[in-house]
Amino acid sequence: MIGLTILNRSRQKTVLLIHGLFTSSGYWLPYLTSLKECRLLILDIDYRAIGDIGPYLQRLEDVIVAEAGGKVDAVIAHSLGALLASRLPAPLRQASYELCPVYGATRLDPEHFVADIGQRLKAAMTDAQIRAQLAEADAALVRHSPLNPAAPATSRGTIYLPDADPYFSYDPGAASRAFSGDHFDVTAAMAAIGRELSA
Repeated sequence: MIGLTILNRSRQKTVLLIHGLFTSSGYWLPYLTSLKECRLLILDIDYRAIGDIGPYLQRLEDVIVAEAGGKVDAVIAHSLGALLASRLPAPLRQASYELCPVYGATRLDPEHFVADIGQRLKAAMTDAQIRAQLAEADAALVRHSPLNPAAPATSRGTIYLPDADPYFSYDPGAASRAFSGDHFDVTAAMAAIGRELSA
């Protein structure tokens, strides 16, 4: 369900990277130079069973305990990964950065989104499989969103929202930071986070 790659083992600060739906650990490759001063725990997540987030959260906690002594310096999460980051107990992380969190977003033109994801995946999934995966993710978002008053309380991290996202409309909220980019290009946000973590 969740694999792990560790980079920069000798660095002092440890950062956990959580990718979003329809991507993999490879999503972070263009942004690793922003985090070159950090020890990186890069997850590779199969989101097919995300309707029950309990096992996912347990695996994340197990990774943090085993690889970071029970607490990481930061969690950086993208899109659906931000849902997992938002549900991690605060004692497991010093800081949290959520990029394009879909738990507080409205999907724009769902059919365009399905078509674009199908193109990105290059026939790895059919449109019907993409829609089924989205339905599973949407159900998890409704049940576990930190914005849902029925969900257990959590402490949210720093939210980064893109200025040009063709897939989602976000409610910015007072605590969010805007960045120049879109849902999949988070270069500016990662540069800012890297500077903050290097300080």
